[in-house]
Amino acid sequence: METKNMIESIKKYDKLIIVFTVSLLLFGAAAHFNTFFEKIMSVATYLTWHSLFEFASILAAFSIFLVTYYVYDESGSLRMILLGCTFLAMGCLDTFHTLSFKGMADFFISNDSANRATTFWIFSRLIGSIGFLEAVTIPINVKCKYNKWIFVVPSVITVVVLLIIATYYPHVFPAMYVEGKGLTAAKIATEYLIVFIMGITFLKNAADYKYEKSNQEYLFMISVLLSIFSEFAFISYGSVYDAFNYLGHIYKIVAYFILFKVIYVENVSIPYREMKKTKNELKKYSENLNYLVKQRTTELEEMNETLMKDLEYAREMQRSMLPSQMPKNMKVSFQAEYLPAERLSGDFYNVIKLDENNIAIYIGDVSGHGVSAAMLTVFANQNIVYTNDEDLEIITPGFVLKKMYKSFNKTNFNTEAYLVMLYGIYNTITGCFTYASGGLNEPPILIKKNGDIIELNTSGFPICKLGEYFMPFFEDSIVNLEPGDKIMFYTDGLVEAKNMDGEIYGQQNMKDFLRLNTSLGADDLKNIVKENLFSHLGNEKKLMDDATFLIMEVH
Repeated sequence: METKNMIESIKKYDKLIIVFTVSLLLFGAAAHFNTFFEKIMSVATYLTWHSLFEFASILAAFSIFLVTYYVYDESGSLRMILLGCTFLAMGCLDTFHTLSFKGMADFFISNDSANRATTFWIFSRLIGSIGFLEAVTIPINVKCKYNKWIFVVPSVITVVVLLIIATYYPHVFPAMYVEGKGLTAAKIATEYLIVFIMGITFLKNAADYKYEKSNQEYLFMISVLLSIFSEFAFISYGSVYDAFNYLGHIYKIVAYFILFKVIYVENVSIPYREMKKTKNELKKYSENLNYLVKQRTTELEEMNETLMKDLEYAREMQRSMLPSQMPKNMKVSFQAEYLPAERLSGDFYNVIKLDENNIAIYIGDVSGHGVSAAMLTVFANQNIVYTNDEDLEIITPGFVLKKMYKSFNKTNFNTEAYLVMLYGIYNTITGCFTYASGGLNEPPILIKKNGDIIELNTSGFPICKLGEYFMPFFEDSIVNLEPGDKIMFYTDGLVEAKNMDGEIYGQQNMKDFLRLNTSLGADDLKNIVKENLFSHLGNEKKLMDDATFLIMEVH
């Protein structure tokens, strides 16, 4: 079990182990072949390699800064902006170090000593080690709301101040390199401090990697390890042109480019990979979209077809509740027109022979349209009571409406539901028409034989859910009819029908039309009223509300 865990640990840190081993071997080789290296490497050749190494690392440093600088507006990552500003300072100081290296052309002052270049170097590494430690102690998801210049400006000011002091006031800092003697104790002590700080950074990084298993954390850890080897190399050199100095720059440039990869991947590559992944998923989804749409459309069409069949069945059931054949004899006849605005209507009517001498007539309208209205019409038709339960005596219209009101208030209909109607009884012997109104808002029109047009009184209370608070009285009214008289009952959908210009058919227009055609019988009158209505509607011939009218003619 222990062997297995050891093997898994080795696999987990295999790249780190390889880097450590190779770096250690190179360090040993530098120590062994240092004398040989100094013989074959001339100062001019070394300066060329040194400049190439430094400019490559400077390029990497400024690239890291630019990536974090421009991504900060979107990411707001505090860790990344701190790392970016650290590399900005390091890139500037490494530039000063390169330009002031012993043997290079004058940089503000002559480069006849290695001390100034070493001072720039040591400050670059010190700032870098502190910046790395700060970065790894800040969680990657911590956001910062401050402007990025708050971080950039102090970094720029710091490097400018260090440039001025190291160039013109070198005595302010302890000497880092003495010609003929080599590295000073101050330089070596500072390098060990840098190694110590980087060691803490490495351990903190290793602890984060143990839990997060992030490849970026792993690469960062390798970069810090190489930086530690770089510092040991710069502690060990005796001449600025020896193998340790050369190897230290190699460690450094590799560490920089690994860090560039970490920061580039974290800030640029990963978002683009996520975007590419999302794009591929969208592409895959879009390829199936037509199929999904077609499949869903088919399902909706099937559902719609089922719904239409159900509505058609409900329509047929509702029509079956209308009178298929109305009472007709030598004394009275009826004609009706039923015009639903939708498949299902909120209007209802009926004409029923109660006995040999009495005929019941009712017409009404319910609130709403469609299915809900149709259900209310079913209730209305099923709850009209024509006779007493005890002796089957015909009851008066007012009492019929009262029983209807009570039945309505026993239901669970919501409070917005209501219906209006008119119920009447015509006696064929006496010629009396007795009726009561349950709030019908359009008064029936009496068309006298002599051409007079008279509106019947329809004041009354609607059938609604107010039984808990109010019990209305439905008053009976009586009209004496003579042979040749006609009564037209209708719902508000008839007179409120609008054409495309928004003009309503109107009650007055209908009354004027009826006045011109008083001589026509009920059958002919029904047909020309319908024609006149559709003529008003125009080509659309579409009703916004259900329209129903019923004509009774006395012979």
